[in-house]
Amino acid sequence: MKKFSFVVLALFISFSLFSQSLLWKITGKKIKNPSYIYGTIHIQDKRAFNFDETVMNAFESSDAFAMEILMDEIPQKEMMDAMLMKNNSLDKLFTKEEYRVLDSVVKAKTGSGILLYNKMKPFFLSSQLMQLEIPKDMDLPLDLFFLTKARKAGKACFGVEKFMHQINAIDAISLEDQAEMLYKGLTDTTGNDDLSKLDEILDTYISFDLEKMFEISADTSLPAEFNQAFLIDRNIVMVKNFIKISKKQSLFCAVGAAHLAGETGVLELLRKKGYTVEPVYFKWIEN
Repeated sequence: MKKFSFVVLALFISFSLFSQSLLWKITGKKIKNPSYIYGTIHIQDKRAFNFDETVMNAFESSDAFAMEILMDEIPQKEMMDAMLMKNNSLDKLFTKEEYRVLDSVVKAKTGSGILLYNKMKPFFLSSQLMQLEIPKDMDLPLDLFFLTKARKAGKACFGVEKFMHQINAIDAISLEDQAEMLYKGLTDTTGNDDLSKLDEILDTYISFDLEKMFEISADTSLPAEFNQAFLIDRNIVMVKNFIKISKKQSLFCAVGAAHLAGETGVLELLRKKGYTVEPVYFKWIEN
C-alpha cells in the first residue's frame, strides 16, 4: 500500500508548526480545573505507548475522558452498514483488469480474494489493508488503551463527535475517487516498502520532527472537500463539545493528532475562543 494509505495514516499524526508536544493543557474562561488534549495515533506499536509518567499523570488527574467517538458504544450493525456501499460494488467501480489486479493484491495480503470485500467502500478497504502492515505489540490501539483505562477507573467517558460525523466526512469523497486512490495505493511500486514507510511515519510521530510530518501528510491529490470535511469541519465540532464537557469537569481528551494542526486545528480554535493553550512536555522512555 502506498500513497493514499499512508496519507490516511499521516492525517492522524501531523502538527501545527509551533508545537513540540503531543500533550496540551487547556485553561481559562469557565474551565475551573486544567483539562488536557493528547494527540494520538491509531496503532498498536509499543513505541507510541512509551511516554513517561507526565502523560498518565494528566490522564489520572482528570475527572473525565473523551475521545473522538466512543468506539465501544457503536452498535456493530451500524458500524458495518457505514462501511458498506448500498448501490455500488468494487466490481462496478473498476475495470475487469483492474479488478483482477486488485484481487491478486488483496489475496496476497489477506488470504482472501477481493470478492469478500466487494461491497466495502474503498476507503475502508484501504484502511483495513494498511492496518495489516502495522506491528501489533499492544492489545489495543492507543486511543482505545486510554478508553479502557478510563472505564476501569470509573471516569465519565464522552465522544467529542458522533460516529456519523466521521462517516459523512469520508463519504464526502466520491466512491470513484476512493476507488482511484485505492488502486493507485495498491499498485504503486515506487518508493519504500510498506513497513519501512510506516516506520518512517511512527519515527516522525515520536521524534516531533514537524517539517517531516508535514511532508508526509501533504498530498494535494486528495480532494479539497475531503480535507474540509475530514479535518476542518470535524475540528469545529470537537472544540464545541470539548468546551461543553470541560466546563463541567476536568477532561483528558485523546484525538487524532492531525486535529491539533494549523490555523483551523483544535488548538488554534481554542486559542481564538480565548482559552489558554500550553504545551506539556514529556519524554519517551527507552525499553
